[in-house]
Amino acid sequence: MGFQSIPLEFFKDYPEPGVNFIDVGCVFDNPVHWQVAIDTLYERTADLHFDFIVAMDARGFMIAGALAYKRAIGFAMARKPGKLPGEAISIDYQREYGSATIEIQPARIKGERVLIVDDVLATGGTIEAAASLLRQVGKEVVGAAALFDIAFFQDKRNLTMPVITLRDV
Repeated sequence: MGFQSIPLEFFKDYPEPGVNFIDVGCVFDNPVHWQVAIDTLYERTADLHFDFIVAMDARGFMIAGALAYKRAIGFAMARKPGKLPGEAISIDYQREYGSATIEIQPARIKGERVLIVDDVLATGGTIEAAASLLRQVGKEVVGAAALFDIAFFQDKRNLTMPVITLRDV
């Protein structure tokens, strides 16, 4: 089974009217789908030569955790405001259905060459915000990875890094 053959689940008008939400739970809840996703992501990101991962809140945590475990490297979380204890830095950004804020803890970013991991790539605003924070603290962002790439936004992005995705939707 390849990643392209995994059946997807969409929810119309979630979390807001006009948004067609991809529920990646259909990957997480099936052990075969989950193994295919992580194994494929592991293979496709090998050439980026990263030594640390930053995981985007919240579905990116599971993907990044599995990928970090498989690569035997660490990972840290980028979260919504007020969710990280201790010193954190934040940034406001735009995404496909409004604005948001994320935070990272600079002390938790142990590597120098960082891969950003999320579940779905839409406008790229979330990964670009994380990249900005990482660059502020002197880290090299070598790329980003996500399971799904929303094709509608592909021509509307201005990304500053290579992005590996497993499937266009």
